[in-house]
Order: sequence, then structure tokens, then C-alpha cells
Amino acid sequence: MIRCPATYYPDSPEFVIAFVPSESLLSSALDTDPLLLEYAFERRVALASPVSLWAILKSVAHSWRQESLTAEARTLFDLSRELHTRIGRTATHLDKLGRTLSRGVQDYNAYIGSLERQVLPTARKISALNGEKIGTEPAQLEDAVRPLVAPELRPEGQLE
Repeated sequence: MIRCPATYYPDSPEFVIAFVPSESLLSSALDTDPLLLEYAFERRVALASPVSLWAILKSVAHSWRQESLTAEARTLFDLSRELHTRIGRTATHLDKLGRTLSRGVQDYNAYIGSLERQVLPTARKISALNGEKIGTEPAQLEDAVRPLVAPELRPEGQLE
């Protein structure tokens, strides 16, 4: 007999397979007592001949394979949901960093503008009196921060 207790496999039904090694033996037993099969099932016993045991084992193997695939699909679904959430959080940080960089470029350019209008004219006059030349003048930045275009990377609520 093959016993499949629920303690070994928590999600499996508890039953016993009683293997009868000959089709003719099982057939004779069922001819002698037609209620034998029903009696066995009531006690959670499945009577199995060589052919039916093969079918039972193939069915159990197929069910376990399907359960394994279902568990893997469930895991994959959970991981993909977690990845989606993490991409969203990362996109929020990336958008904030882009805005900070853009603001930094604007502030830098504002400083350069102020330097060119307010400080350098006076410094040039002083240099001309001393006969010296001012070093390299800082240039404005022209590079802009690339905006997030992919819908997956846009912060929630931000429209095109």
C-alpha cells in the first residue's frame, strides 16, 4: 500500500491506495462483493490494479506539476508587482533629481549673468588700470536635463 498522509503534503487529501497486483483479482473481488469499492471509498481507500495505479500516479504527478507551475506563476506575479512599485519609486526620485539638476543649471546661469553684469565690468576697469587681463570668463551652461518620457518613469499624476 502507498500512503499519502497530509502531514507529508499539507495540501493533499489523506487516502490510501491499496494495490491489487492483478486486474483479474480485483475484478473477482468486485464480482463477489459489489459494495467493496464503495466500502473502500468510505474509508478513504482507493483500490488500484496495475492499470489504474498507473493512471492514478500519472494524475498525481500531473497535479503536482500544475501546482508547482501555479506556485511559480504566483511568485512571478508577486515579484512583478514589487518590481513595478519599485520602478515607480525610482522614477519619482529620478524626476526629483532631474528637477534639482535643472534648478542647479538655472541658478548657475543666474550667477554667471550676475557676475557678467555686476562684477566683471568693474574688474575689467581695474585690470585695464593695472595693465593686466582677467582670466577666462565662465560660460553659461546650455545643457538641459533630459525629461522623463517613458510612461513607466513618469511620476503619478504627471501628464504629458
